[in-house]
Amino acid sequence: MQWAQVWSSDNVLRMMVGNLAHGEPGGLLITLSIAALSILLSTLLGTAVGVMRASTTRWLVVPAFVYIQGLRNVPLVILVFWAYFIPPYFGFEISKFSSVVIALTFFTAAYIAEVIRGGILSIPPGHLEVARALAMGRTQIWIWIILPQAFFNMIPALTSRYITALKNTSLAFLIGLSDLTDIGKEISARLMTAPIEVYTTLLLIYFVVNRGLSAAMRRLESRPTFNRLFLKI
Repeated sequence: MQWAQVWSSDNVLRMMVGNLAHGEPGGLLITLSIAALSILLSTLLGTAVGVMRASTTRWLVVPAFVYIQGLRNVPLVILVFWAYFIPPYFGFEISKFSSVVIALTFFTAAYIAEVIRGGILSIPPGHLEVARALAMGRTQIWIWIILPQAFFNMIPALTSRYITALKNTSLAFLIGLSDLTDIGKEISARLMTAPIEVYTTLLLIYFVVNRGLSAAMRRLESRPTFNRLFLKI
């Protein structure tokens, strides 16, 4: 066992932040950055597509349906390669970081859209009737009645999608981005005789990070906490 070599200060620092001394961030820092951006953007995009999918207007439903079915039936690894190779083909240069964020955002948004649609459809019709009886406008109903209830009901499902998105960041190593998995692979290749120690370390890091995300989302399952953070009640 070579735990001491794997957990040397240099290796641990590289797994956490990459090579910041030379202006090359990486490791867990890049992994968390990709996850945070893709989760935020996919939630916004997924909400828009989910609202379209739950609409009764055909010209909104059809493109949302095509988007969801198209993205959910394509492997994420293919999207990562597309996001990396297609822009240069048309004369646009984007970074490896941006490629992964774009691919993960569009992929995750397709799943979140269906979660959003389910949350919207779960709202009792009586709540909408009461809102209309109070002369609330369509926008007010969506902002104060539909979306808050839908998001609260969807927290467990969203937690699952967010954790999956964080784990999917590990595919970034396929295009040479120095995320946590890629740096772990480099350390394993350099030591040559400690793959079990290296990949066990990666497993533990991913586990701790995902447990932290799960615990943070679980706090939102408390109605007072959710209202205080998002509705200012």
